[in-house]
Amino acid sequence: MTQYKFSALDAVKADIRRLLGELGPEMKMTSEQCAELKALNFRAEELAGLRAKAAGYESGDGARLDGGGYGARSGGLKGAQTLAKGQRVTDWLKANGHSDPQTENLNFGRYMKGLVTGDWRGAEAERKAMSEGTLTAGGHVVPTPLASSLIDLVRNKMVVAQAGVTFVPMTTQTVKIPRLTGEGTPGWRNENALITDADLTFDAVTFTARSLARLVKLSRELFEDADPSAGDIIAHAFAAQLALELDRVALRGTGTAPEPRGVLNQSGITTTTHGANGAAIANYDFHLDAVGTVRNNNFEPNAQIQAPRTETSLSKLKEATTNAYLIPPAALAAIPRLNTKQVPTNLTVGTSTDCSEVYTGQWDMLGIGLRTGVELEFLTERYADNLQIGVLAHLRADVQVFHPEAFVVDTGVRA
Repeated sequence: MTQYKFSALDAVKADIRRLLGELGPEMKMTSEQCAELKALNFRAEELAGLRAKAAGYESGDGARLDGGGYGARSGGLKGAQTLAKGQRVTDWLKANGHSDPQTENLNFGRYMKGLVTGDWRGAEAERKAMSEGTLTAGGHVVPTPLASSLIDLVRNKMVVAQAGVTFVPMTTQTVKIPRLTGEGTPGWRNENALITDADLTFDAVTFTARSLARLVKLSRELFEDADPSAGDIIAHAFAAQLALELDRVALRGTGTAPEPRGVLNQSGITTTTHGANGAAIANYDFHLDAVGTVRNNNFEPNAQIQAPRTETSLSKLKEATTNAYLIPPAALAAIPRLNTKQVPTNLTVGTSTDCSEVYTGQWDMLGIGLRTGVELEFLTERYADNLQIGVLAHLRADVQVFHPEAFVVDTGVRA
């Protein structure tokens, strides 16, 4: 019986993919296609529930297409187009056949030490993997298992990842994610009266891989004397720099090529200004109003991202009579405030030059596409007089907003 349920669910998912593949460039459905998709989605949910009961876990496959499916948690990764908070690129690659099981235990430190020093003792597996990904001019394609572990490290260090953004693994230069843009509305009817069509309408969000490179300088002694624990040091050094830039561009990217467009500069978001010259934080109203605006747009805010200075200002708020520190309102209790220096505090608004921003949103409506490969290039001569080696880490990524109405940005926020 369990095997039958698995096969039936796979068949329904194949029908959903077939139906979506039949849509034209405008991705608009006829009433017949709309009815078929609804029936298939209903059947997929029914079978997935039966499978979940049989397997003992909550199941999801990423195939169901609806307005809230971008960041939905998935018990099984295979076939999923997107990854939610807590899901790893490493697991996605394994599930989809992009990772060789024989090279899953490679060590980034041993790999880097071998490339720099030429000493591959104790790193035979890393050397074998390296030979499959050599580029010209001293560059190297990081083997897939190591690249995926590095990408997962980058994600772990990103504040927007902590907020719950949706990650889109990209195995090609461009990836399209279908998006529901209109559901129509139900209507009351008399007996035997004609039912008015209410077509579902779709478009697609296209992720285009853009180049991001960061330079990390490391001493030759580190490579020559490195024990296995140094692999973590090197990997974390790369991840920290890449994560900071991805955080910045996800929030404030200009959209001017080659830089992706972040939330701030996305058409359709709500921007709340605070006077001609900005305004100082005197209470929690900025944050409360932003939460209310997101909810009025029929989304549920799950995090607010701000500069550390803003959190300090909130922490210093006191009651007028007792001088006791103010407790955050109950409406904000379940919404974490995440702090990052990638939100500046020196922005100019009118005559003020000390302004900042606060980002409020349902963060699974922000997508970050990441190519599943990483490239390294070594600058062995440029820093030789300091006995250092420069390493250019190069990956490709993009940022897209699935639904701009899910985000509010407060500008002109002063200390």
